[in-house]
Amino acid sequence: MFRSTRRKTVRSAVASFALAVALAGGAAVGSAAFTSEAAYAQNSRGFAEVYQPLAEMVNATPPNFEGARTAIPTLIAAIENPNDRQLAGNLILNIGNNTSDPALQRQGLEMMLESGLVPVEQQGQFNWFVGSLAFQADDYAAARESFEVTKSLGYAPEGTDLDVLIAETHFQQDNVNAGVQHLVGAITAAEAAGTAVNQSWITNALQAAYDYDLTDQALVLSEKLIQHHPSQRNWENALRILNQLYELPEDARVDLSRLMRLNNAIIDRQEYIRYIEDLDPRVMSNEVQLVLAMGLDNGVFEADDPYYVEVKGIADQRAPQDRNGIDDIISEGQNGDALDALSAGDVLYSLSDFAQAETMYKLALERGYDAGTANTRIGITQAEQGNYAAAIETFGLVTGQRAPVARMWVAYAQQQMAGN
Repeated sequence: MFRSTRRKTVRSAVASFALAVALAGGAAVGSAAFTSEAAYAQNSRGFAEVYQPLAEMVNATPPNFEGARTAIPTLIAAIENPNDRQLAGNLILNIGNNTSDPALQRQGLEMMLESGLVPVEQQGQFNWFVGSLAFQADDYAAARESFEVTKSLGYAPEGTDLDVLIAETHFQQDNVNAGVQHLVGAITAAEAAGTAVNQSWITNALQAAYDYDLTDQALVLSEKLIQHHPSQRNWENALRILNQLYELPEDARVDLSRLMRLNNAIIDRQEYIRYIEDLDPRVMSNEVQLVLAMGLDNGVFEADDPYYVEVKGIADQRAPQDRNGIDDIISEGQNGDALDALSAGDVLYSLSDFAQAETMYKLALERGYDAGTANTRIGITQAEQGNYAAAIETFGLVTGQRAPVARMWVAYAQQQMAGN
């Protein structure tokens, strides 16, 4: 449906940090690591005896990283205190950097963090590195834990959204609901704090909801997308997703298509055709003419397209009859039953006479026509007249199968009121 930030491959966000890892914790170990009593006071003597030969291997010319690698288990076995663990982790990280071994890089970083001696101001960065390495290794639970710590410490890696990555660890484990809920939580927290809502939180969650047919979540996220980022592209994405996720009856689908038309969100030929067929050119000919003209302007139809030619011929023949006979149609609506009133409202809507259409829809409601349909169309005519506050109130009365359509019309009315 749309280009997903999530599917741009999140691995690219965590793959380019080897140099940063080296700078953060894997600088070359000094060649004279344990030559003073002060050093022995901080590190255990047994550890120093194992560590010193490895340090010499790493600092030799040329260095013997492979030899040092084979001695790592012995080095770890000699650890007795936090200082030992910190220095061992630094050395292992150094070996991992120089042999391009992500497993050793991760092990070294984790040991340094476990020592408790990493400065507070660097802990967020170290956890970010650990999480990134775990993610690359498909260890998503561990990656998530490290990313969450990174976020709690206030570290923000440049060009990367931690909330998107945390959600992605859930998605990679096929726990779609958890991933969506994490992003919804980030959205809710930002709203409560009065800070900007990152569009990628919404689009990633919406893409996942669409992929896995989570209709309720998709509706909420579509509303959020329009509320916070009401671009034409986002209207297109949100409305097309809902149009495909919900099995709407034809008359309800027409009202969603009308909102799509207002927001230039009808894109492909099949959507145009379905809108036209739902309207029926023999009944709502004037609105069909508008849809055909829009499709022609947008390059969906060509003037000699057989379907376009056929439908336009039917609509062009019928449309003048509705325009010329509107007084009789209104009279039938005023004096007939609920269906007559609704039908009159539909024809008036197709003629863009929204005020009189509203009157007829209200009459249909009074006479017992389906409240969901009548209130939806009353709200639409109010929105078309710019009476957005009244439209929002009317749409709020719509429940059941038509509720998703009404809620997206509410989003549209709110956007218009906000001047977006």
